[in-house]
Amino acid sequence: MLPKAPLGDDQERLVVCRFDADLSAAGRARRRVGEVLRRWGRGELVDDAALCVSELVTNALNCGASDIRVLVERHTDQLVEIAVWDDGPGCPELQDPDVSCENGRGLGIVEALSVAWGKHGSADGGKTVWARFLGPDADS
Repeated sequence: MLPKAPLGDDQERLVVCRFDADLSAAGRARRRVGEVLRRWGRGELVDDAALCVSELVTNALNCGASDIRVLVERHTDQLVEIAVWDDGPGCPELQDPDVSCENGRGLGIVEALSVAWGKHGSADGGKTVWARFLGPDADS
């Protein structure tokens, strides 16, 4: 369980977005995550978080999801978590593709750009894959 540091009363902690499972979902998720992070004053996280959410939504589409939800949660002023839930079957696995492979790098990108990531199945089907991002001015 992550600590919930106090935030100002006027600051939202959680944004949930639902996306139709179509070819525009990854781009729409990328833009929405960017908007939320900028509104929260975490613009420095946008590039990495947007790329990761794009990879996770694309994974959901590739597994046949029909319902995709993206959660953007601020745990502290510095720590943000992006989670993608989908109703598709299976759970993605970290791959080790060779240089000639055209796919299989998504979770490797998420692992490289986030400070932590993970996945779990949902009791009602589907799964959630999450990634955490820490601002560069956070205490180590």
